Amino acid sequence: MSHNAFHYTSCGLSNIWLKNGYKTITTKYGKATSIHDIEGLHRAIGRRLINNKPKLNGSEIRFLRKELDLSQVNLAGLLGVDESTVRSWEKDRAGVPPPAERVIRLLYKEKINGDKEINSMLENISQLDREIHEYMILLEETESGWSEAA
Repeated sequence: MSHNAFHYTSCGLSNIWLKNGYKTITTKYGKATSIHDIEGLHRAIGRRLINNKPKLNGSEIRFLRKELDLSQVNLAGLLGVDESTVRSWEKDRAGVPPPAERVIRLLYKEKINGDKEINSMLENISQLDREIHEYMILLEETESGWSEAA
């Protein structure tokens, strides 16, 4: 890859390189990279995945799921599989069945194309997930007794 290209791994994919659209800045903690229009960049990555990849790997499934703003539980529910199945796909321990992969591609395509019903459904699912986590208090038992989990 070109010496001047930036290897963009923060999206969870190992094969993304940026020719431009970013700048390196110096902070009090050291050098950092600022990416222009990250939403547009992620849409471009997503479009490339759904239109040009004959078979998606686990990290690509995870990327699309996160871009859909779905938890593993919610994606599993939409596809009629267990959460552990989605986890296995994302860790490349099991292949994604073609029908499930087509649904993920279709959901992503309709979301970025602005389908109001799909976007509304995805937003409602994400909102319910956020509300559940707001009210959930996770505790753990430690050597010094019960406390809120980190």
